[in-house]
Amino acid sequence: MGFRQIDLNKEILRQNNYNLEQSVDDLCGVNEWDPLLAELEEMGFDDTEMNKELLAKNGGSIKRAVMDLIAREKKDK
Repeated sequence: MGFRQIDLNKEILRQNNYNLEQSVDDLCGVNEWDPLLAELEEMGFDDTEMNKELLAKNGGSIKRAVMDLIAREKKDK
């Protein structure tokens, strides 16, 4: 369910202003992202943990997650 992924947990807690109940609800919904994670992998973004963090940061928007991933790649070069 995502509870063992420390960075993802921290990101979701921050997004929810440290509201634990809302964060748990959001973490339980992470499984709904499986199709989005598969799409990101098909696009060549293979870091599943990073993809989950960015989907959480962007409220499940694959478009914004891809924009963040591209920006990170440009920054790293």
